[in-house]
Amino acid sequence: MNTKTLRDELLSTIALDLDRHTVIDDLAALEQLVPDAASEVEALALFRQQVPALMALRGRGQAHTEQVRRLIGLIAREPRQVEAWIDVANALTILTNAANLGLLLLPPRSEDDLWARDQFARNLLRHAQRNGDGEDIALARRAVGEFGRRPAHLTLPEGAEAISAMIETMARRVGALQSKLLAENEPGTPGVHPLEQADALKAYFAAAPDLAGLFGSAQKLLARVDGLREIAEPDDMTLAAIEGGLILAYARLIRVALWPARYYDDVSAKEAARDLVRSRAADPDRFGALWEIAFGQGETVAGQSSRFLTVGEDD
Repeated sequence: MNTKTLRDELLSTIALDLDRHTVIDDLAALEQLVPDAASEVEALALFRQQVPALMALRGRGQAHTEQVRRLIGLIAREPRQVEAWIDVANALTILTNAANLGLLLLPPRSEDDLWARDQFARNLLRHAQRNGDGEDIALARRAVGEFGRRPAHLTLPEGAEAISAMIETMARRVGALQSKLLAENEPGTPGVHPLEQADALKAYFAAAPDLAGLFGSAQKLLARVDGLREIAEPDDMTLAAIEGGLILAYARLIRVALWPARYYDDVSAKEAARDLVRSRAADPDRFGALWEIAFGQGETVAGQSSRFLTVGEDD
């Protein structure tokens, strides 16, 4: 798309993609990675070993952020289009947040993953410092944990081969973050969805998950994790199952936080999830911080319309 086309683009005349595209966010997609196994412990341990690469999540989060910015710019030209496109914005917001929060929830698998997480952590901290108050900054610091706090020591490579390797590494990483907008994803796997797929995005947002069911399943999973923690001398499989169970449970709880409440049962699920997360002193502190960030994002979406219910402040 050339500059003139971008300048002339309008929401009222955008060429919509009428194909049926499957839309699934990065947190929901984790459910597909839990294998059938002889026991729940084995299934959770195997899940821990096959979590997705963080570079892919970073790319999808970045691509959907760009689509949100694109939509905001176009609505500024045609304010009357807000109502028709608000659920596209809501869908893109959830997809963006699911990818970005998943990036900080999941363990890195490679040096590229470490780089992707560190880059995002720095951006999150900078945003909080520029636009937030003391509570926002403290929450961001908790969420990033040990990542993004200070630049890693950089040593310039010596020799042509080392310099070439460094350039190739950076080019590969930057290229990996440039997700192809129109690339079709396999069913059950996350993809990147441009504004042209508005109908698919609206359908995704309309098909909200069962928040009470998500909370109940997360609560049961955390009880299972607590039982495994009581084993005096856990083996490697048990340790992997504990970590896998925590990741999966918090992915479900974060989804409860991210989606706006449509019914009073949703409000109850959000309140119960908040109480549960705040009671989990033995879990990584950054997991709780990620939930708090997701909850704030969900309440922002809920506050835009009388279609949704907001959750009151706890005592």
